Parts: sequence; C-alpha cells; structure tokens
Amino acid sequence: MSRFLQTANGCYFQNWDRLLKNWNRKVRSTIADLEAIAFKPLPPVVPIEDIRGGVGLDPTFELLANYDRAIQDAYRQWQYHFEFLNLGYAAYLDFFNYCKQAFPDIPDQAIAKMVQGIEMDLFRPDEQLKALAKRAVELGITDEISQSSAQSVFETLRNSEAGRSWLDAWEAAQEPWFNFTSGNGFYASDKYWIEHPEIKLGYLRDYVAQLLRGDTIDRDVAAVRAERDRITEEYSESLDEEARAVFEGKLELARQVYPYVENHNFYIEHWSMSIFWRKMRELSRVLQQEGFWADAEDMFYISRDELRQVLFDYASAWAVGVQPGRRPAASRPASASA
Repeated sequence: MSRFLQTANGCYFQNWDRLLKNWNRKVRSTIADLEAIAFKPLPPVVPIEDIRGGVGLDPTFELLANYDRAIQDAYRQWQYHFEFLNLGYAAYLDFFNYCKQAFPDIPDQAIAKMVQGIEMDLFRPDEQLKALAKRAVELGITDEISQSSAQSVFETLRNSEAGRSWLDAWEAAQEPWFNFTSGNGFYASDKYWIEHPEIKLGYLRDYVAQLLRGDTIDRDVAAVRAERDRITEEYSESLDEEARAVFEGKLELARQVYPYVENHNFYIEHWSMSIFWRKMRELSRVLQQEGFWADAEDMFYISRDELRQVLFDYASAWAVGVQPGRRPAASRPASASA
C-alpha cells in the first residue's frame, strides 16, 4: 500500500495533466493501428511483385501477423485502461470516506454531486444526437426522419437539399462519436451505433419528438454546476479552518481525476472495442467465404487461441494448394444470433 501511495502521490497525482495527455496520445495511437489492420482472403498465388522484390514472405505471414497484432492492440488498450483507473477510484473513494467521517449524515448523492458539472467526452455521442435532432427541426425534415427504417430515411433525405445537408452532419458525427454501444463492449454481440444506424435513429427520433413538443433536450450544465457549488459550500462552511483545508484538498483531487473515471469508457470500451469487433467480423467473413462456417457470427463460438489454430490451418492448406480441413456440417454448432 505504501508503494502504491508513493507512486500515486509522488508521480501520477502531481503530474496528472501531463500524464493524462500522454495517455490520450497512446490510446489514440493504438486506435489508429487497429483501424489500419485489414483482413483479406489469401490470393491464389504469391504476387509476382513480391517475388521480384525479394520480399521473402508469403501472404499467410501478414494474415497471422495481423491477427496477432489485433489481439495485442486490444490487450494494450486494456492495459492503458487500468493505468489511471484505480488511481481515479482511489482519489474519489478517499474524498468519499472523508466526507462520511466529517459529515456522518451526508447522502452518497450529495458527495457525487460535488464532483459533477464537468464536460465529458463520454456524453459526446448523445450530444451529437441532440444536435442532429435540432438540425432536423431547423431544416424541416422531421417527417422524413420518422420513417420506419434507416434505409428509407437515408434514401428519402438524399432527394432534397435540406436532407443532404442533414446527412452531411450525420456523416461528420460518425467518427469517432458513434463508435458507441448501449452494451459494455465486452462481448461480440454488443451492437455499436456506427454499424446499426437504427439504434441511434431511435434515440434521435425521441429527441425530435421532445423538441416538437417544445421541451428542452440540453443538459443544464450551469444548473448542475450551481447545485455542485451550493452543496460544496454548505458542507465546507460547517468545518473549522484546518478541516476545511483537508476537505478542499481532497475535493480538488477528486475533481481532477473524475473526468478520466468517466471518459476512459468512451476511449476503451466504446471506441477501441468497436473497431476491434469490426475487425474480427472482417476476419470472420474471410473465413466464412473459405467455408469454415456458415455464418460470420459463428466465429465467436471459439476462443481467440482456437481461432489462431483455424488461421494456421487456413494458411497451411493455402501453402500446399489444398482445401483446409473442416468438421462435417452436421457437427458444427448452430449459427450465433447477431
């Protein structure tokens, strides 16, 4: 515990902003690396330009390397996930416990409110939907937005200048903000907004309906901050000068780390895992085309280590010009649901 506190206080907390900026750089770099990975069917033969260029590696090397790279990128992101997380929780828990000791009757919600009112990247996907809903009302295309299917919405909007203007805003919001799931990112079955437009259109239609009723859909951040400051002042004033200094120091640290505690979810569970699962489905479609399974979702019945063996079977069979060995169709599991 003493070593943890020494690292936390002497390194991370004193250099939080600088280290967090570096964390963002590392995470975004890994996201870019994941995006750059591509899985393609093996060609009939080694490209002649590779032979003449003395590459010395056949396409199976890249296939296996890209799979290993995707797994390593995902593992790297989860390492980064925990770099700051326990520190953030520790700082907030320290403040929470101090409040419980100093103010025995304080509600948990009152403690939480004292660190709120900060702009969060985690809220940006929802903010994008609200902005798109407002734009739809401004452009007078709410009837078009209300159509049943996403495909029919987009087809109709392409037929008008107002619709095309709205679609431009829709496309601009896709990356990175719609790499977002209503799940938790841990499972291949989680559906991400960027791949399932009907999900975000459903939320967007709700916002449009609220706007047409005259409701306000924006978060009242100013009110949240005012309530935060009121509660903080109320409890702070009940302390003597020495205790108030301790309270304010712990609160300042909790507020400093709180954005990471929330925002890391967007960068890891949502954005990174959205790309990871997308790349895995890309790989699964390659193997589906080669006859390994009937449905692209079937790949998720096997573990990552078993998949590595499947890829080796695919690569080895390609290298000698035969079909890879497979189980009889009758022994394969039923297709996984999407």
